[in-house]
Amino acid sequence: MTQSNFQWKQCVELGYADGPDSNDDMSPPICFNCGKEDVKLSRCSKCQVATYCSRECQLNNWKSGPGGGHKFCCGEYKRVGGDMMIIFPEDKETARNDVFSKIRFYACPFAVYRSNCAVTKNKGSSSSSRGFLFLQSDSTLAEMSLPVPILANGRPCTKSRCVLMHFLTVEEYKQELCKDDFELATVGKELAKCVKEYKEMEEVAVMMRFRCGHLAVGITKLVPDYNLCSTLGKEYFEKAGSAVQLNIDDE
Repeated sequence: MTQSNFQWKQCVELGYADGPDSNDDMSPPICFNCGKEDVKLSRCSKCQVATYCSRECQLNNWKSGPGGGHKFCCGEYKRVGGDMMIIFPEDKETARNDVFSKIRFYACPFAVYRSNCAVTKNKGSSSSSRGFLFLQSDSTLAEMSLPVPILANGRPCTKSRCVLMHFLTVEEYKQELCKDDFELATVGKELAKCVKEYKEMEEVAVMMRFRCGHLAVGITKLVPDYNLCSTLGKEYFEKAGSAVQLNIDDE
């Protein structure tokens, strides 16, 4: 496995969004530090994305901007570029891993808890209860992968960056998801294989879908471990519904 504990098996682009303007129509850039607009702006020499109205603003934002300063976000802005679109497959993989790392301490316990509930419902049959963690977002992969909710034009995201979590069996995937969106069937074969092959009490199968149409399936290691996931899952989600929404920018 990679350092992220993920084995990605298949990725496709469904092309739901026509371009990068899913959030703020990519309005003209502003200073990343003070918010000035309609002035001459210079760009960060490293990422070529972040813009500043003065040297002072650039230095201040580098050390003490959102997320601890631009120095901790520069690489991610370089990845999405000025048009908020991730081009290269390896960058998309890193972006997916970054998104999952933000929610894994909730996502993995959720998956274990819902899986255990399915086993109970099916009277102890784990084979008929095997499923996958379905993560979907109304934001693009580029938007979700940034460390802070600030777009490449320096403006804040106009909507919350959220992930909706479900735990579904392959049969539910076919009857519910593919019925509403037939394009999801393009990963059906690989998804079924992931659900069949992941190691119980060690791993979970995952499908991620973003507003831009980026869709990926794979297997990831449970973090934290199974026993802690079981404890946390019951504590966090016993009174929750079958679907849970997470805001990745909540403290």
